Formats: sequence, structure tokens, C-alpha cells
Amino acid sequence: MKIVKLLLLWVIVLAGIQACSFRSTQLDLLMSAFNGPDDTVPYEELAWTMLWSGNDYRLMPIFPTDMSVTNFMNTEGSVIVSFDGWQVVRADGVLPSELNVAIEKTDTGLEYSSEDEVFATHACEEFASTLQGQTTVWLQNCDSAEGPYSNEIRVNAAGSITLLRFLIHPEYPMLTLTPNNLIF
Repeated sequence: MKIVKLLLLWVIVLAGIQACSFRSTQLDLLMSAFNGPDDTVPYEELAWTMLWSGNDYRLMPIFPTDMSVTNFMNTEGSVIVSFDGWQVVRADGVLPSELNVAIEKTDTGLEYSSEDEVFATHACEEFASTLQGQTTVWLQNCDSAEGPYSNEIRVNAAGSITLLRFLIHPEYPMLTLTPNNLIF
């Protein structure tokens, strides 16, 4: 539990540095995470919801020390979705039959693999943004043998990600991640 508290501290400190100041919700979150007993870590404040194939999963953002990706993980650690800031790059424990997927950006698009075996290559454009009201919508249009699709990132006026929608396997529906609370 100390590792989770340390990771929470880094998340809040880095967000505070970027924003130059803490908002009261950030300070409340920080105080409750580090001043209370282990069972008072505000998981609900940090949680994201993953919608996939008709099911809801509650995931927590975990940041590795090198800050290269954000791992969204359930409390058991059996579901992990890795996001590098522009792309979902890995999905473990999401697909049936324990299939773990790695998604790699190539010069022409995206390459989907599992256990070092490439099972799909899609032609994808770079992300392009449009403004819809106060929300910036970043879309990456892709073509595949199964048909076209778009990966999507939505960012509100405050600069917070409000939605991630990505294809993780060509034979399954899109995966959607949304924060339960916008605290940063």
C-alpha cells in the first residue's frame, strides 16, 4: 500500500507542477491519501471506468517511475491497459482466453501482436484535432481488412482527458476509458 501512496504522491506533484498550483480537490485528495490509514486511499476519486464488450471495469491509473506510459489496472492486477499519451500500446487480461495484445506504431499505421506474433497491420493517419464546443477531439482514422475505424482522445478546456477510445483487437469492439472524477 506504501507503493500506491508513493505513486499517488508523484501523480499529484507532477500535476501540480504542470498546473503551477493545486486546486482544493487535489489538496483534499493528497491529504486523504497520505494522512489516513491505508484503507482511506481515495480509490474512487482516482478511478477510471473501462467499458468493453458490454462490461464495466473499474481501473486505477498507475505511473511507472520513468513516466513513459500510464497503466490502468484493476485492484487485482489482472486487467492492465497501457496508454503512452497518444496510443493504447498494450492490453492485458481484457480479451478472452488470456490473450495479451501489444499495439505498436509503425511508419504507416499500427501493428497488433500477441506473444511476438503479428496478427494485424492497419494503415492509420496521424491524430488530427477538431474543436467541439469546449472539447478538443483528437481522431486517428485507420483502415483495416474489417473496415475503417477511428481511435479517439477527448480533452476538455482545462486540459484533462475525458475519454479514450481505442481498438485493441480487430475482432472485438472498441475499448473506452473515462475518468470517474475530473480532479486535475
